[in-house]
Amino acid sequence: MTLEAAYNETGPKIVGYLVSTGTDEATARDILHDAFVRIAARGEREGDDFCALAFTTARNLRANRVRDDSRVSVVERPEDLDRRTTDGVKATAASDSLYLRRRIAGALASLPEVLRETYTLYQIGGRTIRETAALTGASENLVKVRLCRAKRAMRPMLADLKEG
Repeated sequence: MTLEAAYNETGPKIVGYLVSTGTDEATARDILHDAFVRIAARGEREGDDFCALAFTTARNLRANRVRDDSRVSVVERPEDLDRRTTDGVKATAASDSLYLRRRIAGALASLPEVLRETYTLYQIGGRTIRETAALTGASENLVKVRLCRAKRAMRPMLADLKEG
């Protein structure tokens, strides 16, 4: 796979992962760009798995930014802010979406880093168990355990959102 094909295939998934970890979308796109610039600077090598390399590089760049900034927050998108009424009452499906994103982001933020990373790679990033294990350096069984623990920890935090 070429570097360009890897960017087109993996880019949206990496941005989704970064946003799910509390990074705003503009910063996530910057991190994605920086990751692929670094990979390109290394030079294209036969047999490189550019998707895994890009994901790992982006994850590490995000960790560097978090460490440097010492804070990560969920950022409201301007288009969601414009759709709320002046008294703060939810007015549209977009504001409901904002509410759900905040709740899920809050639940994810409360997880320990290893559980949050595993959950977002698998559930939000669309990685397989095997890919998640390779990216995190854990065994496949440990990835399954971490997923179970993450889901179990988030379930009571989001229980009021469940229908019926």
